[in-house]
Amino acid sequence: MRLFIAEKTSVAKAIASERGQTGKGDGFIQYGTDTVIWCFGHRLEQAGPDDDTPDDVPRNGSGKKVWRVDELPIIPADWILQPKDDAKKQLAMIGKRLKEASEIVNAGDPDREGQLPVDEVLEHFRCNKPARCSWVSAQDAVSVKRGLAALKDNGTYYGW
Repeated sequence: MRLFIAEKTSVAKAIASERGQTGKGDGFIQYGTDTVIWCFGHRLEQAGPDDDTPDDVPRNGSGKKVWRVDELPIIPADWILQPKDDAKKQLAMIGKRLKEASEIVNAGDPDREGQLPVDEVLEHFRCNKPARCSWVSAQDAVSVKRGLAALKDNGTYYGW
Protein backbone atom coordinates (compact mmCIF):
# COMPACT_ATOMS: atom_id res chain seq x y z
CA MET A 1 0.00 0.00 0.00
CA ARG A 2 1.22 3.47 -0.88
CA LEU A 3 0.56 6.16 1.68
CA PHE A 4 0.24 9.69 0.36
CA ILE A 5 0.79 12.29 3.08
CA ALA A 6 -0.56 15.64 1.97
CA GLU A 7 0.14 18.89 3.77
CA LYS A 8 -3.47 20.00 3.41
CA THR A 9 -6.87 18.35 3.33
CA SER A 10 -7.66 19.99 -0.02
CA VAL A 11 -4.61 18.39 -1.64
CA ALA A 12 -5.55 14.98 -0.22
CA LYS A 13 -9.05 15.35 -1.65
CA ALA A 14 -7.65 16.35 -5.06
CA ILE A 15 -5.36 13.30 -5.14
CA ALA A 16 -8.14 10.94 -4.04
CA SER A 17 -10.53 12.47 -6.56
CA GLU A 18 -8.05 11.95 -9.38
CA ARG A 19 -7.26 8.38 -8.31
CA GLY A 20 -10.91 7.42 -7.72
CA GLN A 21 -11.93 7.49 -4.07
CA THR A 22 -13.18 4.12 -2.83
CA GLY A 23 -13.57 4.79 0.88
CA LYS A 24 -13.17 7.30 3.64
CA GLY A 25 -12.19 7.14 7.31
CA ASP A 26 -11.53 9.51 10.17
CA GLY A 27 -8.62 11.58 8.85
CA PHE A 28 -7.88 9.65 5.65
CA ILE A 29 -9.27 8.73 2.22
CA GLN A 30 -8.89 5.35 0.48
CA TYR A 31 -8.57 4.73 -3.22
CA GLY A 32 -7.99 1.16 -4.22
CA THR A 33 -5.32 -0.24 -1.93
CA ASP A 34 -3.70 3.17 -1.42
CA THR A 35 -4.42 5.77 1.25
CA VAL A 36 -4.24 9.56 1.32
CA ILE A 37 -3.85 11.25 4.69
CA TRP A 38 -3.07 14.85 5.63
CA CYS A 39 -1.04 16.86 8.11
CA PHE A 40 -2.91 20.20 7.86
CA GLY A 41 0.30 22.17 8.32
CA HIS A 42 3.02 21.70 10.92
CA ARG A 43 1.87 19.07 13.41
CA LEU A 44 5.09 19.06 15.42
CA GLU A 45 6.74 21.88 17.35
CA GLN A 46 10.09 22.47 19.01
CA ALA A 47 10.25 21.33 22.63
CA GLY A 48 10.23 24.26 25.02
CA PRO A 49 12.91 25.44 27.44
CA ASP A 50 11.28 23.52 30.30
CA ASP A 51 12.21 20.29 28.50
CA ASP A 52 15.87 21.35 28.31
CA THR A 53 16.47 22.62 31.84
CA PRO A 54 17.29 20.37 34.82
CA ASP A 55 14.41 18.91 36.85
CA ASP A 56 15.62 20.62 40.03
CA VAL A 57 14.96 24.11 38.61
CA PRO A 58 12.30 25.89 40.69
CA ARG A 59 8.90 26.54 39.14
CA ASN A 60 6.80 29.69 39.10
CA GLY A 61 3.11 29.97 40.01
CA SER A 62 1.96 28.65 36.61
CA GLY A 63 4.16 25.55 36.84
CA LYS A 64 6.81 26.71 34.33
CA LYS A 65 10.48 26.43 35.26
CA VAL A 66 12.20 29.67 36.27
CA TRP A 67 15.03 30.63 33.96
CA ARG A 68 18.19 31.41 35.93
CA VAL A 69 20.90 33.65 34.49
CA ASP A 70 23.63 31.05 35.10
CA GLU A 71 21.75 28.56 32.87
CA LEU A 72 21.28 30.93 29.91
CA PRO A 73 21.38 30.55 27.01
CA ILE A 74 19.32 27.37 27.02
CA ILE A 75 20.72 25.31 24.16
CA PRO A 76 19.29 21.82 23.82
CA ALA A 77 21.64 18.86 23.55
CA ASP A 78 19.12 17.25 21.18
CA TRP A 79 16.53 19.16 19.17
CA ILE A 80 13.25 17.52 20.05
CA LEU A 81 10.02 17.89 18.08
CA GLN A 82 6.81 17.20 19.98
CA PRO A 83 3.25 16.81 18.73
CA LYS A 84 1.08 19.88 19.10
CA ASP A 85 -1.90 19.28 21.38
CA ASP A 86 -4.42 19.60 18.54
CA ALA A 87 -2.42 17.21 16.34
CA LYS A 88 -2.12 14.09 18.47
CA LYS A 89 -5.15 12.30 17.03
CA GLN A 90 -4.14 12.89 13.39
CA LEU A 91 -0.50 11.98 14.11
CA ALA A 92 -1.64 8.70 15.68
CA MET A 93 -3.63 7.97 12.52
CA ILE A 94 -0.60 8.78 10.35
CA GLY A 95 1.61 6.54 12.52
CA LYS A 96 -0.83 3.66 12.15
CA ARG A 97 -0.98 4.07 8.37
CA LEU A 98 2.82 4.36 8.12
CA LYS A 99 3.16 0.89 9.66
CA GLU A 100 0.86 -0.54 6.98
CA ALA A 101 2.50 1.25 4.05
CA SER A 102 5.14 -0.17 1.75
CA GLU A 103 5.91 3.22 0.16
CA ILE A 104 5.35 6.82 1.23
CA VAL A 105 4.58 9.76 -1.05
CA ASN A 106 5.26 13.24 0.31
CA ALA A 107 2.47 15.36 -1.16
CA GLY A 108 3.38 18.58 0.60
CA ASP A 109 3.32 21.93 -1.19
CA PRO A 110 6.12 22.38 -3.78
CA ASP A 111 8.41 24.52 -1.61
CA ARG A 112 10.50 24.13 1.51
CA GLU A 113 7.60 24.92 3.86
CA GLY A 114 5.51 22.28 2.11
CA GLN A 115 8.25 19.66 2.15
CA LEU A 116 9.13 20.13 5.81
CA PRO A 117 5.90 19.10 7.63
CA VAL A 118 5.79 15.70 5.95
CA ASP A 119 9.54 15.13 6.40
CA GLU A 120 9.19 16.00 10.11
CA VAL A 121 6.37 13.48 10.49
CA LEU A 122 8.46 10.77 8.79
CA GLU A 123 11.37 11.57 11.09
CA HIS A 124 9.10 11.64 14.16
CA PHE A 125 7.96 8.10 13.43
CA ARG A 126 11.49 7.02 12.42
CA CYS A 127 10.08 5.91 9.09
CA ASN A 128 12.78 4.69 6.72
CA LYS A 129 10.49 3.16 4.11
CA PRO A 130 10.95 4.19 0.49
CA ALA A 131 9.61 7.71 0.03
CA ARG A 132 8.88 9.67 -3.08
CA CYS A 133 7.68 13.19 -3.62
CA SER A 134 4.82 14.66 -5.62
CA TRP A 135 5.36 18.36 -6.20
CA VAL A 136 2.10 19.76 -7.52
CA SER A 137 1.49 23.51 -7.50
CA ALA A 138 -2.20 23.34 -8.47
CA GLN A 139 -5.06 21.07 -7.51
CA ASP A 140 -6.79 20.72 -10.87
CA ALA A 141 -7.07 17.25 -12.39
CA VAL A 142 -4.38 17.80 -15.06
CA SER A 143 -1.78 19.10 -12.54
CA VAL A 144 -2.48 16.31 -10.05
CA LYS A 145 -2.27 13.66 -12.78
CA ARG A 146 1.07 15.06 -14.03
CA GLY A 147 2.46 15.22 -10.49
CA LEU A 148 1.48 11.63 -9.76
CA ALA A 149 3.06 10.49 -13.02
CA ALA A 150 6.34 12.27 -12.23
CA LEU A 151 7.14 11.18 -8.66
CA LYS A 152 10.71 11.92 -7.56
CA ASP A 153 12.84 10.51 -4.77
CA ASN A 154 11.89 12.35 -1.57
CA GLY A 155 15.55 12.48 -0.52
CA THR A 156 16.19 14.93 -3.37
CA TYR A 157 14.29 17.58 -1.40
CA TYR A 158 15.16 16.53 2.16
CA GLY A 159 16.48 19.44 4.19
CA TRP A 160 14.91 22.15 2.08
